[in-house]
Amino acid sequence: MDLTDFGAWSPLFHPLTFLVVVIDVFIPAVPSEFLVIASGTMASEGTLLLPVALLTASLGSWLGDIILYLLFRNRLTSWLDKYRWGRFIHRSIRTAVTKAGKSPTYAGLIALRFLPAGRTAGVAAAGIANLPLRPFLASAAVGGILWGSWLVMLGYITDVTTGFPLWVSALLGMGVGTLVGLVIAAFLALKQHRKAKTTDEHPDAAHPPAAERTD
Repeated sequence: MDLTDFGAWSPLFHPLTFLVVVIDVFIPAVPSEFLVIASGTMASEGTLLLPVALLTASLGSWLGDIILYLLFRNRLTSWLDKYRWGRFIHRSIRTAVTKAGKSPTYAGLIALRFLPAGRTAGVAAAGIANLPLRPFLASAAVGGILWGSWLVMLGYITDVTTGFPLWVSALLGMGVGTLVGLVIAAFLALKQHRKAKTTDEHPDAAHPPAAERTD
C-alpha cells in the first residue's frame, strides 16, 4: 500500500479521524486538524462523502469535549495522576487553562476551539467552573459543527481551487487554518491587553465606589 495514497486509506479514514479528533482535546499536539482538512480534500475528489466527513469531525469534537468536561467537572483528574502519561496530559491541560483563563463563557467555548490548544483550555475551564451541563452540551455541539465545517470545507475548497495533489492540498489547507488561528489569537490577545490597560488607568471604572449612605 502506498502510504501517500490517501484513497487507499478511505475505508479507515472516517474512524481514524473520529478517534484522533476525540483524543485531540486531551493532547492538543495530535494533528486532528490535518486529518479533518484531508477528509474535505478527499471528499472533493470523490474518495469520501462530504456529509460523512462533516458528521465525523463534528461528532468527534462533541464527544471529546463531553469526556474532558465531565472529567474536570466531577474532579476525576486524580485518575490521570496515577499514570506517567496521565500526569503529562493533566499538566498540558492545566497549562492551556492557565493561558486561556479560568472564566469560560459559552461564546468562548465556541471561539476558543479555533485557536491552538484553545479547545482543550475552554472545555477544561468549563468543567472546572462547573458550567451547567445542558448549555455546555449545546455550546459544544455548535462549536464542533462550526469547527468541523470550517476545516472540512477548507480542505474541499483548497483542493478544488488549486488542483494540487491531495496531500499537498491538505497541507496547504492546514497552513491557511493555522494562519487564521494565529490571527484570531493575536486579535484576542490585543483586546485583552487593551482591556487590562484600561482597567489599570481607570481602576474606579472597574470597581466603582459604593454609594454614599444618606440618613
